[in-house]
Amino acid sequence: MAAGVRRIFPLTIIAGPFGLIYGVTAVENGISSFDAILGSFLIMGGAAQIALVELIGEEASWGVAVSTALIINLRFALYSATIASSFAEFPKRWRFPLTHVLTDQAAVTSLMEFETQRDPFYRLWFFIGSAAFFVSPWLIGTTIGALVGGEISDGWQLGFAVPATFIALLVPSIKNRPMLVAAVVGGSVAVAGSFLPNGLNIIAGAFSGIAAGVLASPSPEPGS
Repeated sequence: MAAGVRRIFPLTIIAGPFGLIYGVTAVENGISSFDAILGSFLIMGGAAQIALVELIGEEASWGVAVSTALIINLRFALYSATIASSFAEFPKRWRFPLTHVLTDQAAVTSLMEFETQRDPFYRLWFFIGSAAFFVSPWLIGTTIGALVGGEISDGWQLGFAVPATFIALLVPSIKNRPMLVAAVVGGSVAVAGSFLPNGLNIIAGAFSGIAAGVLASPSPEPGS
């Protein structure tokens, strides 16, 4: 757990401001403080939550708002499929609770650590330590933003927190050419498709990046 906390600590610096943005955005769009805070405890998906409350504020239908949040959070299916084998030794009563604290940061940090750490118990407690430590400032930031959001000056430039979070996550994870190709193609497609509705550009970018990374990977040697 201590190792998990140490590895993810640099990323948690952004988690608080990110949570603050969500809390403020939720209240500004007519969500009660209680519901805004509860949303973070139940969903723990920052980008999806911000999109959800903004659509509610724009009086979009519940179907559109919820489907958009679900589409944005589809990336967690990719994380889950990738990280599942690391916990294969454990029964479902352990694995199911882990899904609730699965975040971009905890998934990537853990996958990088698991490349060299094979012990299943080390993996389990590393993930719990990193995931729990990361969501703590997110929940604290959410609570502060939801309760005192109206008193936060518009001059506070907090918008940097969202892209900074993902840039900090991306850079250390790029270790070879296929990863670089996947990141560049995925990011480019997501930006170019920003006109797509309901966050579909994120999914398009994700699958485009995966395909590009696979194509850029060296072919296996015959007989390997």
